[in-house]
Parts: sequence; C-alpha cells; structure tokens
Amino acid sequence: MESLKLVGATHQMIRMVSISATSGVIVLASVMNVSAQQAGRGFVAINGGYVIKADFTDNVVFTEFAEEGTLTANYGPNGGSELIDVGGGVRVWQNLAVGVAVSAFAINKGASVTAQIPHPFYFDRDRQITAQGQSGPIVGREEKAVHFQGIWMMPVNEVLEVAVFGGPTFFNIKQDLVTAVLFDQAYPYDTVSYRGATIGQQSGSKVGFNVGVDVSVYFSGNVGVGGLVRFSRSTIRLPSEGGGTVAVDTGGIQMGGGLRVRF
Repeated sequence: MESLKLVGATHQMIRMVSISATSGVIVLASVMNVSAQQAGRGFVAINGGYVIKADFTDNVVFTEFAEEGTLTANYGPNGGSELIDVGGGVRVWQNLAVGVAVSAFAINKGASVTAQIPHPFYFDRDRQITAQGQSGPIVGREEKAVHFQGIWMMPVNEVLEVAVFGGPTFFNIKQDLVTAVLFDQAYPYDTVSYRGATIGQQSGSKVGFNVGVDVSVYFSGNVGVGGLVRFSRSTIRLPSEGGGTVAVDTGGIQMGGGLRVRF
C-alpha cells in the first residue's frame, strides 16, 4: 500500500517537474523572441532621392495703358527634384518606435507664362505673349520638411526589416513668383515680344502629414542599406502679386535610398 502511495507521489512529482520545465522553456523562448525583435533599439537612416511635387498656377491682374491685362504663370513639376533625407528613431514598446526625419531640396526651373497685354491705342485689343519652360522666367524653390513618425517595425529575419510609418509633418517653403512680364513693342504696336520677367520671393509654413514604408537589408551586423517611399502633403497659401493668395502644395511622392545603422 505504501509502495503504491510512493509510486503515485513520484508520478505527481514527475508531472509537476515536467510542467515547470515546459513553462520555463516557453518563457525562455518568449524572452528570446522579444529580445530578437528588439535587437537594435535605435536606428539612423541617411537617404538621397527624388521628390515629385505638384504644379500650381498663379493669376495676376495688372493695369497697362489704362486697361486691365492678365498674367498667368504655371509652376510645373518638370520631373523630380533631388533631395536629402536624414532620420532616426528608437523603439518604445516591442515593435513600436517613434522617430523624426528631416528632408530638404532646392531647385531652379523655368516657369511657363502667358500674358494678355492691352493695346496702347485701342481698347479690347489685347496682345498675347507666351514663354514656356526654360524659355520662360527661371524661378527657385526651397523646401524643408520635418517628419514626425510613429513607426511599426516588422523584422522578417536577422537581415531583412520592413517598417511602415506615418505622422504629422512641418513644412517651410521659399517660392519665387512671377510678378510681371517685360516686353518689347514697336509701331503699330499690334504685337509684343517677351523680354523677361520680374520675380519676387514669398515664404510660408504649415503642418501637414506623411505616410510611407522603408525596407532595410543589413548585410553586416547592424550596418546595411535601405529604400524609402514616402508621401507627404500640405497646402500653403502665399501672397500673390494680384492681391490675393496662391495655393502651393508642398511635399509629394518621395523615393530614395541609402545607409542604415541600428544600435
């Protein structure tokens, strides 16, 4: 009888030890998994790339020869603009991180202008003048953006990591605007020819948003390369020579790549 009790107690002890050992293995595996996910709490990204920005149009009404004329200037994207983007962040909970990135570009390109110039002798006989692309006035633009981001890190393995992010963006721009066209004319003044334009610079700031994805490949420990796609947007209203304002879309589709470091 006592031997039966001893066997039962032994089986119970073995069962308890097995349960404890199994629980310990599960806890250890969970800790190892979290540690693997959180390897490298901080990271830095340095990118070069392009941004495709939206175009916009400004309309100016002016007075010439005692009659109103009009000037329309289109500031087209004319392809991508080179930019620099530097950012970093830190994990705050499991795969959730917070970060900030700064991007900037400066560009000088031709605007397209069309103007209706009043006639010096006759009313309602406007003369049209047009200059497009590089034949038109060269205008500059500087844009800086600070992107605040909530980031969800998704380690695929020890080498590959994918991150999706989004958050608010603070934009600041300096934009050249055409204020008037210069023209030449000769008797009988039925036509005019484009000679140039006068340019004025306006600036403004506003908060918008950003969303995107980053894919990183770490070839050697914590150093690697990555690619970035980000879309950001805000609309800043700048004073126009015509007396109102002109809406300028900032940001755009940003694509780039470069160095990745995690620590």
